[in-house]
Amino acid sequence: MAAPRRPVVLVCAALLLLPLAACSKDSKRPSAASNSSSAASSLSSSSSSSTDSAPPPTTGLCSAPEIPPSAVNVTHADGDFNGDNTTDSLTVYGTGTNTQPSPYHVRIELAESHGTVDTVIADAATDNNQTVKALGGADVSSSAGLPPDGSGAEPFVEIGSGASDSLIGVFQLIGCSLTRLTGPQGTAPSQFPIGGSVTHLDGLRCDGSAGGQRLVQLSATSSDGVSYDTKETRLEVQDGKFTATANVTDKLDARDARLQEFSTLNCPGVQTP
Repeated sequence: MAAPRRPVVLVCAALLLLPLAACSKDSKRPSAASNSSSAASSLSSSSSSSTDSAPPPTTGLCSAPEIPPSAVNVTHADGDFNGDNTTDSLTVYGTGTNTQPSPYHVRIELAESHGTVDTVIADAATDNNQTVKALGGADVSSSAGLPPDGSGAEPFVEIGSGASDSLIGVFQLIGCSLTRLTGPQGTAPSQFPIGGSVTHLDGLRCDGSAGGQRLVQLSATSSDGVSYDTKETRLEVQDGKFTATANVTDKLDARDARLQEFSTLNCPGVQTP
């Protein structure tokens, strides 16, 4: 009696019209569920890639009130005060009257519609016989050896003037906070005299010779107006404060051309007061 045929042979015979791979025990045809899962995965990956490449929304814009129409002694200067390689606008203005213009404000309008910041100059001159104005900006806080502080050029503002000198305050913008740098003597707001007399001279210079730009405070004193004892003090900015890091002293004759810088402000981007 002949042995019965195996069912698998009948199955393969019934599937003669299908590809030979259908009868191979090693063939793996993806199921409909597998195809669906693969398509969903592909769609998810595409969606994630599209989301990752989309620019983030603009946030954190700075906001300050508009300059009042009655503002007096309004002056302007330019500079990159937030370090984004665009030109911002620095404005100094009084909110009083023509004869009594204080309180004064310093204001920065950021480029690319990033907003405005504004703060009061607490110790600016209170009468109209002294000059208070915007001078511009120089980056004196970012250099080799120091961590980035998040600021750009520091705004320089003339906060008052006298018979023989001008007084300069240096500010700093970090984020939407505009504050006055303090020091180098104590914790008082920065205030640098520029100018002088026959017996005493004061100046400022921006110096990039030491691997990064620094502010250098200059002074010269004389008892006879002929021979001057000079001092150059290199200043570093850390945590919102000027700190003296090195001094260089010398003796100069009144006819020495180098003595001239000891009564001037010389920083690229900053006007002479």
